[in-house]
Amino acid sequence: MTDISKLIPRLSVSGRVPLSGVPQGLDAMLLPRIAEHLGAVPLLHVCIDDQRLSTLAEQISFFAPDLEVLRFPAWDCLPYDRVSPSADVLARRLATLAQ
Repeated sequence: MTDISKLIPRLSVSGRVPLSGVPQGLDAMLLPRIAEHLGAVPLLHVCIDDQRLSTLAEQISFFAPDLEVLRFPAWDCLPYDRVSPSADVLARRLATLAQ
């Protein structure tokens, strides 16, 4: 497994701690270990797009099936577009925010 001992000092700092540069695939193994270390502290991971979000959620469910992953999907329309976002996307975003 991945050694997170080098990250422990950074994770022990209160407030926001940005981490970046983790290769795709390795992040699915590393994020559950970081979440375990943080305990009840929320962990936010931003994916580049919805496809990567789906892939990462599936990978995390393999490595840490008990870890809850909340998905916050991207809008399915452009800003200032005359088309409103779909009801499904809006509902999933609101459900995630409510949790």
